[in-house]
Amino acid sequence: MIKRFWPCLILIASILHNAQASLAADEANKTNDPVAITPPSEMVPDNLIWLDNGAKDPRYIFIADKENRTLTVWEHDSRDFKLYGAYPMDIGKNVGDKVAPGDAKTPEGTYFVQERLEGASLNFSDYGTLAFTLDYPNYFDKLARKSGSGIWLHAIPESKSLLRGSRGCVVVRNEIIQKLAPLITPKKTPVIIVNKVNYVTKEQLEASRNLFADWINDWKVAWQSKNIDAYIGHYADSFKTELKALKMNKSKWREYKNFLNKKYAHIAVEVNEPVILARKDEAIIRFRQNYESDGLKDVGEKTLFLKKGANNKYEILTEIWQPEATDTKAKN
Repeated sequence: MIKRFWPCLILIASILHNAQASLAADEANKTNDPVAITPPSEMVPDNLIWLDNGAKDPRYIFIADKENRTLTVWEHDSRDFKLYGAYPMDIGKNVGDKVAPGDAKTPEGTYFVQERLEGASLNFSDYGTLAFTLDYPNYFDKLARKSGSGIWLHAIPESKSLLRGSRGCVVVRNEIIQKLAPLITPKKTPVIIVNKVNYVTKEQLEASRNLFADWINDWKVAWQSKNIDAYIGHYADSFKTELKALKMNKSKWREYKNFLNKKYAHIAVEVNEPVILARKDEAIIRFRQNYESDGLKDVGEKTLFLKKGANNKYEILTEIWQPEATDTKAKN
């Protein structure tokens, strides 16, 4: 009887051995993962300038620190940001900022989650159970002539190490991405990728916030008061519109705004729920804009891409407008 079942016993033993070996390998990979670096107590990344209390999305902001191989998640709480968690991550095989397809480098910049991918749309061996696509290259990248695509935040199977090096993506464990998935809102959640996070005190962050608040107010007041010189002074010489119906450089934009100033008796602009994120000399301001004149009313989301100019002041490189309504008139 024993001889009869001996092949089955050998097969079962082999399966158990392989399973144990696989589990051991998985545990070994986890043991060899990079160790997440916890941020200094009572300090925050200098990228997190402002998230207005009224802005429901994004509530969470992701920051990938390449040098420390750490993904931190920050939760907005009133006027402050608090650490939600710090997790080990993998990055591109090669060191440096991504500039071209196939260079296996992780880009550095401020990106927004676009789509959620899972199930049959993913190769489990490469991406684990879940992935989120990012909008690389963004406007700043394109100006710098950086190219490439397919930069994601995704997972990997337990059989792979977080030190293997990706093709440029930010990579975490399956259990981590499943934990973080409920915090992510496509088109809203930012993933800021930096070489190394610069941490500042909350007082220092408040000072930066006040500088940006003053900048926004000056821009808005100049627009409302029809002070064309002060208004256009907020725009870089290289400014170009990204509006489909209004492809203009700075000179044409000034002419167009001057035309509207003469056309309308009054102009009122409200800036609501601002989100301000910065990296080096770049900043992105996204807010809900309510525009009203005696000739046009509209509400929508405006995104400003800013860069510090020669005078060390932020200037608008471009602005993107997404109306809430279906109004087909030219937008401001």
